[in-house]
Amino acid sequence: MFEIESFINHQKTMLIAPAGYGKTHSIAASMNVLKGSGKHLILTHTHAGLASIKEKLKKELIPSKSYHVETISGFAQRYVQSFCKAEAIPDPNEKDYFKTIITNALNLFKLKPVKRVLARSYDSLFVDEYQDCTLQQHKLILSLSDLFPTRFLGDPLQGIFQFDKLDPIVDLNCVSQMGSFLDKRYELVEPQRWLRGNNEKLGQDLKKIREELVKGNSLHLNQYPSIEHYMFNEADIYSPAKPYYKLISKLLNGSNLLIIHPTSHSVAPRLSLVKQFNNRLVLLEAIDDKDFYKLAEKFDQHVAGKSAFTIRVACLTIFNKTEFNKWFNEKGLISKNKQVDKDVIAKLEQIIKHLDAQVSLVKFKEALVELIKIPGLKCYRKEVFHCLCKALDLAHAEKTTVSAAMVEVRNSIRRFGRKANIKCIGTTLLTKGLEFDTVLILDAHKFDSPKHLYVALTRAAKRLIVVSNNNTLSAYANKFDTLPQKTKI
Repeated sequence: MFEIESFINHQKTMLIAPAGYGKTHSIAASMNVLKGSGKHLILTHTHAGLASIKEKLKKELIPSKSYHVETISGFAQRYVQSFCKAEAIPDPNEKDYFKTIITNALNLFKLKPVKRVLARSYDSLFVDEYQDCTLQQHKLILSLSDLFPTRFLGDPLQGIFQFDKLDPIVDLNCVSQMGSFLDKRYELVEPQRWLRGNNEKLGQDLKKIREELVKGNSLHLNQYPSIEHYMFNEADIYSPAKPYYKLISKLLNGSNLLIIHPTSHSVAPRLSLVKQFNNRLVLLEAIDDKDFYKLAEKFDQHVAGKSAFTIRVACLTIFNKTEFNKWFNEKGLISKNKQVDKDVIAKLEQIIKHLDAQVSLVKFKEALVELIKIPGLKCYRKEVFHCLCKALDLAHAEKTTVSAAMVEVRNSIRRFGRKANIKCIGTTLLTKGLEFDTVLILDAHKFDSPKHLYVALTRAAKRLIVVSNNNTLSAYANKFDTLPQKTKI
């Protein structure tokens, strides 16, 4: 039986924890034991995971002075920005920005003064979702493990953040990579998430599915009675008369729903569904989606006297264009004949006149807020909208560019995490670490990786619905980047 005391009473330990088996609970339980013994650093990869850890620690009444939670990238970035010269820090829009940040941090953490700062700041280290560490991040963590007791938590079957072939993810079973961490390796064996009054049968089915995926076997969905399975044509999702469309419409009448789309490389298919279902879903955005920065630049490039044009160009990306074009054209606000329409845009007209006379980032923000009040005008990308408003406010307060302010706004989310809305659409990359009562997986046959499929299947606590074009999901043999093997403890 896994014991928290044993896990934290060694200098270097590792905990293998399948999805929903109590990994976050184990972190909270460890912090409970360590309470009063200094400050402990907890690092993870995703902002969803960061928010989940914070929420759990708060729920368990762990004093905030006992821990600091941050993403690995955010942690490295903070130290690099504090100790490195400005010219050594790349532009955030550069492709290899975070790869460079990790490299700079790795060099930084070798310096004795920085080591002293780290050693005095924290008394131990927990690294969550360790299967997603790249080898460079792994080297960074190993350098920290020389300063204080370090614990890894992860699951080889959830290693989905493989983006750079030149910097592959770590292999949790590799002796040469993991070294002495393998000497104290523990494993959680029961699906706890589904034992807490949720859906125990679903937990057991997912346990069986995990075993099949590790073996590289196909999944025959009719063998798992706790999973609701529908065979629909992909195109039917856009037809209100079809069962596929009706299924989603009905689910949207409930609460706490996550829809997982199999396509991660483009936001367009998910955005299309947000529009199709009348903005009843919130689109989960990638933390560094370029649109955040492109829209911020529009305000930095503002031409005097062209305020309405600047607003229109920025907003066409995030609002429904057809309705938006009823109020704006290339020249600016459209004159209205009806008094009710004049009343709607009266304040907006005043703001634009003020902006044409004197540029004000606060007034630009006020214009956006007024826009969202216009009847029939829908904001399809709410996270982009809210971040743009925050960036305008911050740029005004800090006397900086909106682009620079947007970088800070997104970095704050990177550091402090974000909570997902109760009705969301996302991908496995954006939702790993999240838990929802109901999860609908779209077109499951399109998942070509057992890891992505496993992450998608394990987001549901009570109700899991899978849509595919057949009853059998393809065999996954040889589709692992690193096939997780059972290791004796």
